[in-house]
Amino acid sequence: MCVLGLAIAGCASAPAGGQDSRRGRPRSPGKIPTVEELTSKAPAEDCKLSQWEDGDTAIVDCPSGRDQQIRLVGIDTAESGFDDNSKRRAGYQAEMWKMTYEQVVRCGQLASKRVKELCSHGTAVKIAGNERDKYGRRLGYVLCGEININERMVSDGWAGKYAYPADPEKPRLCPVPEK
Repeated sequence: MCVLGLAIAGCASAPAGGQDSRRGRPRSPGKIPTVEELTSKAPAEDCKLSQWEDGDTAIVDCPSGRDQQIRLVGIDTAESGFDDNSKRRAGYQAEMWKMTYEQVVRCGQLASKRVKELCSHGTAVKIAGNERDKYGRRLGYVLCGEININERMVSDGWAGKYAYPADPEKPRLCPVPEK
């Protein structure tokens, strides 16, 4: 259970190239679970989307608890700089993805905007997944009507795949060209 949680947690990972420069060890990708694999363990839960914290973290109210943070499984969006931890992670992503800090934050802000367009606050959603990461966030898929938000953010280019402990892929649309 803990291994699955770490495999999909969206925690800080190694810099690009699959090496953890702090330890010098290669990082092999974990397996990203599918919706079907997660719902075979427990059915998806009907919830209401309260808000998006950023492009890969939702806050939902469910019968199992209010104000649950849902970290989207298997994806990573650029950080939007909304708090100190997000700012720290943006610096790490800038180094890993060979972008400026400002480019990362701009891309993260646009990813946050896009996820809100796909699934607005107050919408009924289904959450597939019950594991928790080391930060206490519930790990799962957000299903908004017919839209699998995790998959859509990757296919739209605002998120990269993230098979922890390997590096998260840089979102295809990052860096965003300046206007």
